[in-house]
Amino acid sequence: MIAARKKPLVPVTSKRLDERRFEGVLSCGMKLVFAPRKGFKKKLAFVVAGYGSVDRAWEAGGKRFEVPDGIAHFLEHQLFKKAHGDLSDQFSQRGAYVNAQTSHTQTAFYFECVEQFEANLGTLMELALTPHFDKKLVDVERDIIIQEINQYRDQPGWVSFQQLLEALYVNHPLRVDIAGTQATVEKITAELLGLCHGTFYHPSNLTLIITADMTPAEVFNIAERQSAKFAPETPARNIKHKRYSEPDAPTRRRAERRMFVQRPRLLIGFKDTEGASGRDLLRREMETSLALDALFSRESEAYERLYRDGLIASDFGAAFQAETGYGYCVIGGETRDADALEEALVDALAQARDKGIDADTIERKRRKFLGRYLRNFNDPESTAYSYLGALGQRCDLFDFPEVLDAVTPQRVNARIAEFFSPSRCASSVLLPPK
Repeated sequence: MIAARKKPLVPVTSKRLDERRFEGVLSCGMKLVFAPRKGFKKKLAFVVAGYGSVDRAWEAGGKRFEVPDGIAHFLEHQLFKKAHGDLSDQFSQRGAYVNAQTSHTQTAFYFECVEQFEANLGTLMELALTPHFDKKLVDVERDIIIQEINQYRDQPGWVSFQQLLEALYVNHPLRVDIAGTQATVEKITAELLGLCHGTFYHPSNLTLIITADMTPAEVFNIAERQSAKFAPETPARNIKHKRYSEPDAPTRRRAERRMFVQRPRLLIGFKDTEGASGRDLLRREMETSLALDALFSRESEAYERLYRDGLIASDFGAAFQAETGYGYCVIGGETRDADALEEALVDALAQARDKGIDADTIERKRRKFLGRYLRNFNDPESTAYSYLGALGQRCDLFDFPEVLDAVTPQRVNARIAEFFSPSRCASSVLLPPK
């Protein structure tokens, strides 16, 4: 057992928001972020690994490693399985909800509970820190994941989105589905899972996020006790991640396929090839998301016109997705005429590049974004997810208002001209059978 370093959590305060969190490092090396939520019975805890689907090649200890696509997602599934059973059952027996998710750059395990918080946190620590890769269990999970992959191939929303990423990206592993493919998943073994867990699930690469009506001392002491039961007494590994050079131009301008859908589906996307992080990434996300909201939200002129003309349905949307090192936007949905909708969207973006968005509209959107951000602190769930998102971007959640203040009409319109360039664009089309 690792001896606890009784260093108190350090408060981090935003006077502008009247909001405070506490940060520290546990004795095992795991980072801890605690956001008190007074008056709420529900408690949440996330263990987040800085490890996602794009981390398929790296160097460590003078050696180079490369593993099959989909292994981060496979590992997420497999960590629930231990020699004494599935840990999901322990959470359920205590009335807690548990889940996990893998993104391109993170894997997160979390629970929500009202009672027995310390016991649930102990189980969460065991889940993340204690590997058990029995070959029979791995073989069973492999079959389950392959079935899951095949099921997604029948879902138009997933197919059109994945087809768009494959069209947008030339070299970056973003073009491969987070779950991998059947061929890559079949190559994943218990030994490879052990390699990835030993490399990326060291406590120094993990962050514990907790939101609850508790004191910092209570949270720190509980986290110390439970992490010390399972944390390995090994030094952190020096890992050098492989970097991918990505051109502005997509792999192909248009990807099209037919499947059993009643109506066509169109998605167009643009990729950001600059590997931003921190405040720079937050600024880029704000500028891009604000522009998309002004151009294509339900209160926009373009949305009303496209809906009136029957070119879009209720699922139409526009969003910018970004974590450390990448960013892309997706615009579209179901339509009666994919070609007509693509032409209309391309024209709307061309007008935006030419004329820009007026200052009054941008100010309204800024207020809207600030209100949405402030609401994230209203409850434990929204607060925890906000910190999870900030962690993925390597930015400080309290920086949002200050960065938003700097989002001027000039910056937004410059971002539109730079990011929504036709040279960065690709489209994905699904058509009904002939």
